[in-house]
Amino acid sequence: MNTSQLERECVTYTRYLIGQMPSEYVVNRYLDFHQKSEAMADLGFDAFDQFLVSVSARGPFWASMADSYASVFRKDSVVRKKLVVTLALLECVSPSFEALDEVDGRSAMAMPIALALRAVRYAFLLGGSAVVFTPVRAAMVFSWKPRAEPVLEP
Repeated sequence: MNTSQLERECVTYTRYLIGQMPSEYVVNRYLDFHQKSEAMADLGFDAFDQFLVSVSARGPFWASMADSYASVFRKDSVVRKKLVVTLALLECVSPSFEALDEVDGRSAMAMPIALALRAVRYAFLLGGSAVVFTPVRAAMVFSWKPRAEPVLEP
């Protein structure tokens, strides 16, 4: 995978997860992880995983759409694994860990309302992502043709 695509993923996922730009260190560690880790080489990308990753890297909104879809319909998707790697990197570095560890100081009355609004936002994202991604996934499943097995001669 090319470096500019991986950098764009890291920036987009960081903006989606914490609403900030990643530090240069986080971007470098994200690139390093993809280049050196066997975990990413063994992910087994299929066409829909490639599609989800490319769409999710377009911006935080698309990352949230892909994440909400994958959270229900593709729990083992590559995009979820990349988000976990990004989150793990962000938890280890200042100032991003401060954004993740920050305590929400809302009142006891405001907190349930804030949680309800987040649940409604997730429901809309999930519904919208199902409408957008399910037809694409179905088209990819039905258009996929297995490669012919090579004939081994004794």
